[in-house]
Amino acid sequence: MEPVVVSALLPAHPPPRPSVVRPADVGGRAAWQVLVRDGALRVLADDVALAAGREPTPAARAAAIAPRVPPRAVVAGPTAVWVHAGGPGPGALHLAYRSGTHRPDSPGAASVWSGTGLGTDSGVVGGVRVTTPERTAVDVARRLPRERALPLLARLAGSGADLAAASRLLEKRVRVVGRPQARETLAAARDSPGAHAVCGDAL
Repeated sequence: MEPVVVSALLPAHPPPRPSVVRPADVGGRAAWQVLVRDGALRVLADDVALAAGREPTPAARAAAIAPRVPPRAVVAGPTAVWVHAGGPGPGALHLAYRSGTHRPDSPGAASVWSGTGLGTDSGVVGGVRVTTPERTAVDVARRLPRERALPLLARLAGSGADLAAASRLLEKRVRVVGRPQARETLAAARDSPGAHAVCGDAL
């Protein structure tokens, strides 16, 4: 009888650990809550967590909301700020879809709007399509009141977003609803003393 070569029975690479952990991954909600309580898991959003010691990344945050993002939708606005820069949990989703296409079905109280240029102004992060940091800054600046937009823009800038590039992107668009407001809000964000401060360890 030939000897069994153990290495041949093992996978060439160990299976990757999931980027996020849900109750089903650990045996149910009760076990998940115990792990959260004991500090083994760190909650990202809803019933999604990271293993202790793993740093929250844009990919992990995007993966946390991936099941809630319908096909053809792009994560945008304040939710995209959270994906790129962390901070308080996303709450209701903010989603965009390409103008001229059918509005995707959205979960619960999601805010959904149509927009142009989403194909070039977005990329896949953590399994979902998310507007780039600069496009996110433009959407936040033109859609939200200045007092709500400025803290979000500061978080984006702190995570590396180029607000000057966002202003150039705003001006490149032929037709932009809310351009004057967005122009002023982005200028105020660029002039803010904290515009280039790096955010702390926020989820």
